[in-house]
Amino acid sequence: MKIAVAGHSLIHPRQQRFFLQVAELGHQVLLVMPSQWGTLRATSSDGPGDLLSRALPVLAGEGDMYQYRLVGLEGTLQEFQPDILYVQQEMTCHFTGSCIQLARDHGWTLAAFVWENLRPLTDEGKERLKSVDLLVCGNDEAVRLHPEARFWTVLPQVGVDMDHFQARPDVSRETSVAFAGRAVAEKGIDLLGQAWPTARLLAWTDFRWLPWLYSQAKVIVCHSLDTPQWKEQAMPYVAVEALANGCAVVASDAGAIPFWLGGGFSGRPCPGAIITPQGDVAGLRQGIDAALGNWEEMGQAGRVWVKQYLGSKAVAQLLVERLSLAVQEHRNTLAAGRSVDV
Repeated sequence: MKIAVAGHSLIHPRQQRFFLQVAELGHQVLLVMPSQWGTLRATSSDGPGDLLSRALPVLAGEGDMYQYRLVGLEGTLQEFQPDILYVQQEMTCHFTGSCIQLARDHGWTLAAFVWENLRPLTDEGKERLKSVDLLVCGNDEAVRLHPEARFWTVLPQVGVDMDHFQARPDVSRETSVAFAGRAVAEKGIDLLGQAWPTARLLAWTDFRWLPWLYSQAKVIVCHSLDTPQWKEQAMPYVAVEALANGCAVVASDAGAIPFWLGGGFSGRPCPGAIITPQGDVAGLRQGIDAALGNWEEMGQAGRVWVKQYLGSKAVAQLLVERLSLAVQEHRNTLAAGRSVDV
């Protein structure tokens, strides 16, 4: 199968490593991304293996960076001739609309990734969704907000690279309790300060060095909070990558966290994580205390759990299965002479 994946997030090495795993399952994969997004830069390359990357000039939207265009998108996709185009951008973005139109014009199967879990679709978004053959939802609540989807599945945007995220023996776990990520109110940083004043805020580091960062800590705290404007959308990557690194995790029940860590996706709660009620300082303190008393066993069990359910190999296999079904259904529709539009 020839899979073209397009979106701004592909400029990040986490996504690139994951789709290399998809290619290693025996598929040709093309990643189409901006040549620059924020501080990240990308270049076009052929390989490794059956993974191709094309970094295109980006035209940013006025007042909204997500309303962007990629120069040369159509020609790049035409040259590759995908069986399926998988766009990783929300329904209301201009880029998604461009990909939908290209898929219609060229008869490609179309998949789209969304993780909107707070705001219902606009009329424009609902109309666009009618042309999507497969909707990949990044959390369970996104399914509810996209009822017009004909064929949907729930998967992480990418899985966890288990080779990259593992404890580094050259680093000692001198930190008992730590926080990693954006130190902002919605991530629960203020509550952590009340619950465990000696918790260490780990300094930001490049993705390549995250395993060494997590290897310093016994317990990682991810106590996110829901707000009227924001809810945790994605699989909590700090939590699951820390678990893969052998840390115990104490998380909150905010947003999509219970779905990913509490067994909603896997059917089995993560044995390496303790989920506490959001906003509950006493409950957070108790969770941290319990994790510290059993962090090694929790970390070991958590790594096994992540590999089984959320590791890159497992998620890549599930994604390929869903994409293959969408391609087959699209071909059946065309063979029957029916319109692919609803």
